[in-house]
Amino acid sequence: MVHIKKVDIFGFKSFGFTNSTVNFEPGLVSISGPNGSGKSNILDAIIFALGENRPKIMRVDKLRSLIHDIEGARRGPKMARVSLQFDNSDRKIPVDSNSVVITREMDEHGENTYYLNQKQTNRNQILDLLEVANASLNQLNAVQQGTVTRISEFTAEEKRTVIEDLIGLSYFDEKKSESIKQLEDADRRLEVALARMDEIKKRIDELEVERNLKLRYELINREAWTIACDFSIKQNEGDSD
Repeated sequence: MVHIKKVDIFGFKSFGFTNSTVNFEPGLVSISGPNGSGKSNILDAIIFALGENRPKIMRVDKLRSLIHDIEGARRGPKMARVSLQFDNSDRKIPVDSNSVVITREMDEHGENTYYLNQKQTNRNQILDLLEVANASLNQLNAVQQGTVTRISEFTAEEKRTVIEDLIGLSYFDEKKSESIKQLEDADRRLEVALARMDEIKKRIDELEVERNLKLRYELINREAWTIACDFSIKQNEGDSD
């Protein structure tokens, strides 16, 4: 089963500009500490690395505020970087490696860069890989404060949706919807192309008629010219006699 083995955090929220590492073992892991010590920031860092883009989910007003002491006087670049190392020995994440490292960096201007095993990639690829492994944010893999109470108040339809998310059905439903939309778009483009082809064929037929008329006109002109020349020659021969 896919699980996080290690989290490396740099410049994220209460974690300063030195690398902090949190190791996880399979099974239940508990992180304890006094209020304000940054326990919840570890979960925020994890969901940040998984591609979360909603500031309120990570308890800030804007993504740029996730960078530690963003308004301070630190010399050098200010950035937030979080790396998640996953145990992928069962290959649930479709990457041929026993460990998969996903990294997200955000600079002081709010620009984001993603890496998969130290190779730059894009957010969509990261999200697709996590969806396949049932490790995405949409499948209750990250349960924040207040979420348990909200789940207990779910309607039957909402519970059904959550269950479908957990077993991965929603991923394939979304892919099916995307494929159907792409197919419909392709059908519309094909209809437009066929309509243009009909217009082009009609124009070709018109040009063919014009071409034939022109060739006929030129042929008649040549024949008339030949007849006129022959008549002129014969007339000149008659005058000579």
